[in-house]
Amino acid sequence: MKIENLYPEKVFHYFGEISKIPRGSRKEKKISDWIVEFAKERNLEVIQDKALNVLIRKPATAGYEEYSPLILQGHMDMVWEKNKNTQFDFETQGIELVVEDGYLKANGTTLGADNGIAVAYALAILDSNDLKHPALEIIITTDEEDGMSGVNNLDFGIFSGKTLINLDTEEYGQVYVSSAGGARILNEFNFDAEKLEEDDTVISVDVKGLLGGHSGAEIHLGFGNSNKILAEVLNHLNKKYTLAIMDIDGGEKTNAIPREAVALLAVKLEDEKVSDFERLAKLAFKNITKDFKIIDKNPVIEVKEVKKEKLKNEGKLSISNTNAVISFLHEFPNGVISMSKDIEGLVETSINLGVIKTENKDGKIVIKIQTLPRSSVNKSLESLLNDVKELSEKYEVTVKINSPYPSWEYRKDSKIREIVVNSFKKITGKDAEIKAIHAGLECGIFDNNMENVDIVSIGPSIYGAHTPEERMEIDSVGKTWELLLKVMEDYNIK
Repeated sequence: MKIENLYPEKVFHYFGEISKIPRGSRKEKKISDWIVEFAKERNLEVIQDKALNVLIRKPATAGYEEYSPLILQGHMDMVWEKNKNTQFDFETQGIELVVEDGYLKANGTTLGADNGIAVAYALAILDSNDLKHPALEIIITTDEEDGMSGVNNLDFGIFSGKTLINLDTEEYGQVYVSSAGGARILNEFNFDAEKLEEDDTVISVDVKGLLGGHSGAEIHLGFGNSNKILAEVLNHLNKKYTLAIMDIDGGEKTNAIPREAVALLAVKLEDEKVSDFERLAKLAFKNITKDFKIIDKNPVIEVKEVKKEKLKNEGKLSISNTNAVISFLHEFPNGVISMSKDIEGLVETSINLGVIKTENKDGKIVIKIQTLPRSSVNKSLESLLNDVKELSEKYEVTVKINSPYPSWEYRKDSKIREIVVNSFKKITGKDAEIKAIHAGLECGIFDNNMENVDIVSIGPSIYGAHTPEERMEIDSVGKTWELLLKVMEDYNIK
């Protein structure tokens, strides 16, 4: 089935169009320019700034001229993730869309519904002349997924409206009114490499088969973190064997719970065999996944000997430096740190051990570790950042904290929330669910930069965001479209 035949046709048409254009975070030039041309072709006022954010204005329809402009907001970038066995070049290829069992998916890659669906809604509204709405200010931002540099470089003085609907929620029927703040942490070990010795056996330890997931909205669900699991296995093996890390690699994005991780080790087996080492690794893996209470159905660990002649680099860490790296990763916090005392079921503070990468060449071994802390309470976020700084000092590893963004705090008196809730009730006969989310929405930055701005966030149901399992419920896309049109029709804020 062609997605253009799905309802609402215009929304899915434009989702298909933008899916043809590579639009990874910090690689949005093509999609940004395409949106600008779209606006110009329709004689709409458009502004593209240096960060490639795009603002498009559309005048109010008859009867809505007296109302304050409504801001609709989403982001154009997407997370690029694919399965290891998928041959795909995100830089040059469009996403291969698949309709299956009531969902829109991608073929072996992320779908980009997060947040391409917001762009598709916006384009469909801009391309329609039979809708009722106040003056619209549609802002499509860049780099939401990799640090929010787009919205952080936005000139908030360009807006006339003080009411904003963010379209980055991933659960239809839920109206989000608060989100977590966060930051990016980079730790870096830098060591001199040692040469392999004759009695070293090179062994790879590979953790895989995990589901992954969104490191904010799904951090509490029990998905295994491959980096943390691997670190705990290495910590256990290090108590019995003399190990030296040659390479360690896991995860691709700090905002995705990592699904796979592998370490290459130089091991002194003494009188034991690789099979003995493998047996202990699998026992540790079994106990760790049980202790972590992970819900993944098919987690596996593979232990294999690697022939030295097949190695690209034979450098290894010293024993003491290996101990430091393993201990650092063992002590590094991961997952849920605390739950909210005010909102039942809401994660207050968490951190994701997202990416570990090693560069082993020219006699140097550099290990970079990227993590993403979040909290809906700014003091709790500050405390967690201080804990990481202290741990970094303990192990003499450099630490940099980048791209901090504030939380979006709940507003007791919200006119737009009232309109959305009432509009939802009118078209469904049901009550919308008011929720807070443990993820970094751009709403917090708008809230902190625009005086008295009134914000809510809505969207269709999207599952597995930031993973190749990402899928969007087709029926919910149409329902969200109808809700959005009804909200614009019912809008009466001056």
